[in-house]
Amino acid sequence: MKLSSKTARAAMAAFGVATLLVSATGCDRGTTASSSSDEVQLFLNGGTDTPQYKAMTDLIAKFKTEKGISVKMTAASTDYEDQMKVKLASGDIPDIFTTHGWSLLRYSKFLEPLTDRPWASKVNKGLDSAMRDTDGKIYAFPGAFDTAGIAYNKDVLDKAGIDPAKITTWDAFDAAAAAVAAKGSTPIFSSGKAQGPAGHMADYLAADSFTDAELTQMKDGTFVTTAYTKVLDRVKSWQSKGWFNKDYSSASEDDMARALANGTAGFEIYNNNILATARTYNPNANVGFIPLPPTNGDTPYLIGGEGIDSFGVSKTSSHKDNALAFLDFLAQPANATALAEANGAAAGLTDVKVDFGKLTASYDKYVTSGTTPVKPYFDRVYLPNGSWNTMVATTDSVISGQSEVAGAVDQMKNQFATLYGQK
Repeated sequence: MKLSSKTARAAMAAFGVATLLVSATGCDRGTTASSSSDEVQLFLNGGTDTPQYKAMTDLIAKFKTEKGISVKMTAASTDYEDQMKVKLASGDIPDIFTTHGWSLLRYSKFLEPLTDRPWASKVNKGLDSAMRDTDGKIYAFPGAFDTAGIAYNKDVLDKAGIDPAKITTWDAFDAAAAAVAAKGSTPIFSSGKAQGPAGHMADYLAADSFTDAELTQMKDGTFVTTAYTKVLDRVKSWQSKGWFNKDYSSASEDDMARALANGTAGFEIYNNNILATARTYNPNANVGFIPLPPTNGDTPYLIGGEGIDSFGVSKTSSHKDNALAFLDFLAQPANATALAEANGAAAGLTDVKVDFGKLTASYDKYVTSGTTPVKPYFDRVYLPNGSWNTMVATTDSVISGQSEVAGAVDQMKNQFATLYGQK
């Protein structure tokens, strides 16, 4: 999974898609024009139509005004990870880049340790396991503490007579989905076109579908077929009941946001960025989120970790001092608040207060109170690097009806064995 939100991944064939460049004074669309040698280069995992892009553009302009330092931002939303792999392999590493949940496990060897920055002691302790190594070093500024569950439109649920707070089991969720369908709305809206939401769905379900012993087996290199089958069996049951949107294969992530905003969807299993985007289309959208019901455990849980708006500085940067100054600037409470609010996410720093608007009730109940367990993204801990695209593709094939569960599970098992063997 990749909070982003995990944004969508695409195949390497998509690498040729033009990137989008923006600076504090304007943007250069569809080109890769060279920038001034004294500009700090920032590579962003997020499209130009997202609230985070607008917030970062405003912050870059503010930084230029206050510090006289220019930051050039490149936005690549659909193939960010593939582009980063190429950049890292070639040594063409941006001064600052989005670490999107992987600052420790994937990128730390390329990043400048940030443990001594003035804001590092204020990082939420809930992020320690995801972002600090065994020596306590941290390698990214956490612009957001990613927490996610099941997003919903309360007006749709009210119409169906459903209280979202009472959805604490999967049986209750299925009953709610059936009630939403009976009222003519889409119970579960997702996107096949975005090549990411399907993977998030499997990732979130998998977090509580394995026993502790089975998780140990996964870490030791044995793929537990029976446990992963539980994940896709649940997805298949929703597909067989016709609960997904009919335009699933062509629907975009933007369509997901609009469906929540305009009240045509009851639920979406995706990161909370989708709620923030929905509010840009309809500020009065009556939306929120609930924890995921447990599969093996007894307690509903959230998925969480390092958020999409987390940034590291290349340890080989020729503009390291200016790049570090920009991260310190982002960590200032007012700026960190703007960044977190743009994503509808909790802040990664404890001295940052976020106005969640209509999402406040959900955050207060499930996040701020600290009473709801937060499980890590399954793929980040239990799957070898490179498994994400297969997780997306196999779950997508079940939702679209192109594959049965057994075939999709076998594909995951084979990819797991191949990638684990390459460790």
